[in-house]
Amino acid sequence: MRKTCRQDAGAQRELELLRLDRDVSRVLIDGGETEATLLAALRTVCDAQDWAAAQYWHLDTDKGVLRIHAGWSADQESLRKVMQPAAPAGSGEGPAGEVLRSGAPLWIPDNSALLAPVVDHGTTIGVIEFIAPRIEQPDPQLLEFVRALGAQIGGFYARALALDRLRDSEEIYANMVELAAIGISHVDLDGRFIHVNRRLCEMLGYTRDELLQLTVRQVSHPEDILLTEKNRQRLMRGEIDSFTAEKRYLRKDGTPMWAHLSVASRRSADGRRLHDISIIEDITERKEAQSRVQYLATHDEMTGLANRTLFNELIEHAVARERRENGRFAVLYIDLDRFKIINDTLGHEAGDHLLKDMASRLKANVRGSDVLARLGGDEFVLMATQVPDRPTAALIARKLLLLALKPVETGGQQCRVTASIGIAMFPDDATDATTLMKSADMAMYRAKEEGKNGFQFYSADIGAITEKRLRIETGLRNALLNDELSLHYQAKVSMRGGEIRGVEALLRWSHPEFGTLSPAQFIPVAEDSGLIVPIGHWVITTACTQAVAWLRQGLPPLCMAVNLSPVQFQEPNLVETLARVLKETGMPPELLELEITESVMLHDMEEAAARLTAIRDLGVRLAIDDFGTGYSSLSQLKRFPIDTVKIDRSFIRGIPTDKDDMAITEAILMLGRTLGVTIVAEGVETGEQEAFLSRHACHEMQGFYFSRPIPPEEFAAFYRSHSVAQPT
Repeated sequence: MRKTCRQDAGAQRELELLRLDRDVSRVLIDGGETEATLLAALRTVCDAQDWAAAQYWHLDTDKGVLRIHAGWSADQESLRKVMQPAAPAGSGEGPAGEVLRSGAPLWIPDNSALLAPVVDHGTTIGVIEFIAPRIEQPDPQLLEFVRALGAQIGGFYARALALDRLRDSEEIYANMVELAAIGISHVDLDGRFIHVNRRLCEMLGYTRDELLQLTVRQVSHPEDILLTEKNRQRLMRGEIDSFTAEKRYLRKDGTPMWAHLSVASRRSADGRRLHDISIIEDITERKEAQSRVQYLATHDEMTGLANRTLFNELIEHAVARERRENGRFAVLYIDLDRFKIINDTLGHEAGDHLLKDMASRLKANVRGSDVLARLGGDEFVLMATQVPDRPTAALIARKLLLLALKPVETGGQQCRVTASIGIAMFPDDATDATTLMKSADMAMYRAKEEGKNGFQFYSADIGAITEKRLRIETGLRNALLNDELSLHYQAKVSMRGGEIRGVEALLRWSHPEFGTLSPAQFIPVAEDSGLIVPIGHWVITTACTQAVAWLRQGLPPLCMAVNLSPVQFQEPNLVETLARVLKETGMPPELLELEITESVMLHDMEEAAARLTAIRDLGVRLAIDDFGTGYSSLSQLKRFPIDTVKIDRSFIRGIPTDKDDMAITEAILMLGRTLGVTIVAEGVETGEQEAFLSRHACHEMQGFYFSRPIPPEEFAAFYRSHSVAQPT
């Protein structure tokens, strides 16, 4: 009970510091004059922590001393007694000098002070100091908070200082501007450039003389011309001192350039507006990476074809349209025969090459009005519009079969695959998208049963599943009773300290006929048959029981991650079931983390948000699994109480050779940190991948580079040996 109370207190403490962090961020974002904003930020912290005073020391690099830049105290007379104008910095003298030298927070119990470095882009530029009659020894959460606070103030101070200097001296500014690494311009009241630096000319592709003959409107993207007009009017009226925006410019060659724009007015001594000063940063690469993340929400990364999400949306539209117009179309479900043999024999690289080649040849031979998608693995689907009858659909299928037969050069040798195709017709075989897809899928399995390299139309006598799928379903009904299911556990490791932070429970099935089956081979059958609900209940119960057993064996609390299928998520009594499992196993709820895919939030976002909130209210953590392969909108994730985002292994696999994968991973890490969630990288298999993720502040990793999934008894021994090997 005492342990639970401590954990609850720790969680409450973490929540309080998180709220304080957001309050300080809001002060720094909304602030105006530099010193006043710093004072407001320091006061916000002091008020929240009941501290008496605070001060900010800024490093004077020319003199080698720390100088007081801002200070706040509830009692200004007391503040004057402890403040001193400057302190030596070079030799690390005094508490502030020690923090400057070490780059780490410092607690001084005798003087009741807590100091932390102020950092900008990895460089310590100052020190913040908090003073009180008594400051208890800070816990790790408070130390992490003051570190983050120092980084926030450092970033704010650097930005504010740059803008202040721009306003202070025209002559100094003009000399500095020309060599700046970002674009800088002066724009007159009519919007014409009157000064541009070299970098802006390079960014836009104009000479200086050419650019000085143009207006901002003339180099702006047509769709963004009026984007900043409202703020410029407010700037002109003196309602604001500056503003920022993201907009597109057009280079001289006509290509667009995304830019982050900061604009402030230059005014005369009497307040008259002279011209605007603009700082333009090229953010095209970041925008392209963000667009890539959004693109991957609806497209298959490997082939560039539509993915399942987009195809489902398009087929729904097609059904609605053809229902209104009494039209007809066909769905052709395509599965490559023998692909697994090639993939296993020649390797994944050869398999990927084959899939890309197959996607290219299929795409090149379908009509513009048709929709070709990759559903995953070696499965494709074609929605052929304006197909009046079965003979026409059969002609399309035969053409696809011939295309599939063409050999592919991969892995240094010629490979040849065939295809099995199932065809369902709208409205003959089904009048809704879901049933139409299922009918085509069932017809495809019948084509495989008939010897492959052929096609089959759906008919009422085909049945719901193939013979093997039926045997799998039958076996699944007895798997729990026959003790054929088991869980293996894969460690999740801290990128910072290397310690094991948690584990993921991974399901295995030892089938008496087919041998060991991966979840991909039987989970779809379990979901279709409804067996996923009892199996999922067994997985959660077993994982929780194992976690409690490890605690009793002396292992420290480890977060246990369990996958929750979309079918389980839709169960009406899911929350009650989870609560019962937690109670029966004695599992601390904060040690259980449920991993859900992005697709569970697509159907009904309001209902999904309510259900996730109810789960979170139990104390259970929530994670988005395989992020980037489905929904991929972090802005939408703000609506959900998510604790963890797991970057899909498909992005990690390309590091460090694939620039797109690296850019996408960076973008996800940056946006994830904005939401304040834990970021976990899946599928880490090399030291180079680990180094890249560590360099970009990923929180945790999971993959073969550290540990494969292992049985529970092996995991306990593995954890102890790893803990012994860790430096203390």
